[in-house]
Amino acid sequence: MNKVNVIKQNLEFIGKTWIKYIGTFASILSLFFLFWTWDDIRITSTQYKCVIIILLCVLALILAILWTCIFKRTKTIWESPSGKIKVCYSDIMKDGFDKRNKEEKLFVIPVNSCFDTIVDEDISTCSKPLVSPNSLHGRWIKTMVNKGFTIEEIDNKIHNCLEMQNLVPKSIIADEDKERGKREVYELGTVAMIRGNNNSTFLLLAISEYDKDNIAHTSVDDLEMCIKSLLNFYDQHGQGHRLVIPLMGTNLSRAGLSHNDSLRVITSLFQLYGDKIHGEVDVVIYKGDKDKVTLDI
Repeated sequence: MNKVNVIKQNLEFIGKTWIKYIGTFASILSLFFLFWTWDDIRITSTQYKCVIIILLCVLALILAILWTCIFKRTKTIWESPSGKIKVCYSDIMKDGFDKRNKEEKLFVIPVNSCFDTIVDEDISTCSKPLVSPNSLHGRWIKTMVNKGFTIEEIDNKIHNCLEMQNLVPKSIIADEDKERGKREVYELGTVAMIRGNNNSTFLLLAISEYDKDNIAHTSVDDLEMCIKSLLNFYDQHGQGHRLVIPLMGTNLSRAGLSHNDSLRVITSLFQLYGDKIHGEVDVVIYKGDKDKVTLDI
């Protein structure tokens, strides 16, 4: 993560924070001079007074940069009597499998419309790789396996959840069109709820479809529709638990969204349908992407 890019990305927020710190220092100085004068502290030169004021401004700027780049991790952007939306820097995978979790949480994992569970680490062994190990989908599957779940167990949980919702595939891919993986294609926006460990439940959200070469594709319109579907699911099944959702539509999903664009799309839709939020929603920006997106939206 490039610290210079982090500063560039957050210039507006740094400026606002700097002004706040200057105001704080000015208030402290005003209180100080209620009891003492410059003469009392033996500073009579105008030059020295200017130097002190400049140093305080520089200190305020340094504190603003440190707060933004290191300490600032959360911002509440919307709140109602029944819920709130926060944007934060974190790692959804680390949080989803954290043994210290005491609170029930729902973690959204974007997946493809077949809910594939084959992660191809070595692409030299297959002509058309399926789930990328670098995607959140792939990282989730690998972590589930590392935590003691077998692929068969994961597949059964997905199948049982979809069946419990009385969902049927919209189509079946022919064997010759997809040699490996699942062939049942579900509607975009379909959600499969999978119970993990440590009070974590994962909501697998179908946001992309594979083409004949197993390359994932989605569009901004598809993403917006999927988010609306997720909100309806959360409204019906969330029970007020905290919902944790990552940025979607960037990188391997090929929706063409920048990280800032993805954040705006997700937060705008969640605010638009705020009546469906009955708990806290955390929109998570991967902490390594601070140089790509700002909390100050």
